[in-house]
Amino acid sequence: MELTKEIAYKFIKDFFRDKSLLFLGTGASCAVDPAFGMPALKDVLSEQVPEKISGATQKTEWGKVQKAFQNDEGLESALNKVLSQGLVAEITRITGAFIASLDRKYSLLISNREQEWPARNLLQKLVNNLPEGDRALNVVTPNYDLMMEYVCDTYDIPYINGFVGCVQKKIDWNVANRQVLYPDKIISRNRSKTVYKFKKHIRLYKVHGSLNYFFHNGDVIENSAWMWNPPGFAERVMITPGIEKYEGLQKFREELLKKADEAIRKEGSFLFIGYGFNDKHLEEYINRKLEYFQCPGLIVTKDSNSRIDALLEKAPNLWLVCRKPETGNESTFVYNRKFPAGLYINDKKLWDINEFTDEILGG
Repeated sequence: MELTKEIAYKFIKDFFRDKSLLFLGTGASCAVDPAFGMPALKDVLSEQVPEKISGATQKTEWGKVQKAFQNDEGLESALNKVLSQGLVAEITRITGAFIASLDRKYSLLISNREQEWPARNLLQKLVNNLPEGDRALNVVTPNYDLMMEYVCDTYDIPYINGFVGCVQKKIDWNVANRQVLYPDKIISRNRSKTVYKFKKHIRLYKVHGSLNYFFHNGDVIENSAWMWNPPGFAERVMITPGIEKYEGLQKFREELLKKADEAIRKEGSFLFIGYGFNDKHLEEYINRKLEYFQCPGLIVTKDSNSRIDALLEKAPNLWLVCRKPETGNESTFVYNRKFPAGLYINDKKLWDINEFTDEILGG
């Protein structure tokens, strides 16, 4: 069967008739600056980690990582060879400092509306179009940075992430839920009654941690005052490969994944923006939804990869919108396994989330 532009557009537009869970990947931040991506982090780690190596074990482990880099293994796969707690801690510290330097730069620009976050328009439309009976958009992200949070604050998009308090916030989803309630008066038979309703809002699950998450006094806290230059006693909560050696972080990761899995379980439709499918723990359940329950899904990303390609062949209702570099231009490629040849759209860059939103959902 031939995939035409009319068929592709109909599916994609119909996809947005229903509420979806949004997976927000690294590509959303790379659209602001490619330095948020894995290649840039790989270069930083390659430069700085050797200076922090201590002992023969760490030297051997880092040697395996360097060999993996030379063999063009992905960053996540390469770093899985690091098992020493001390070396994992250094990798986390270097990663945190590097991402924090980018986050600080762009937070000021975004907050002053001098820099656009490409997914902002899409995010606003998804929240505004939430059904009255289900006024929460679940967003799952592995990103450490706070690009989305800055956009939400700047453009008045309500969101909660489970943390409540003032400077040093702690997790309490029950209290967090109350932060997005508002009073509404109902008048019936000349009598007034006040009921509380949820604002249309985002429930954010940062399953790999965040620049502003720390261990402090036995708790995981959110403290944005520390995120760019944390004190020495504050350990970042950032999930990196090899993290199994950290019992505390692993326990927190299980809690993060539990909350994300609860959100995934409730949804029947899934939207992936700039997401590379690199987290086997998180995707164990989502892949089952896409493959065995045949839930509709849509991936919008600049470039595909072998993991995405393999999943597409197993999930009959999963669609891909991406770029095809081998064409020599920036054209769009649309694919679903029911249409083996796919579709090339030469005059559109729908893998660009701004252009995608304007074309599919209106500017």
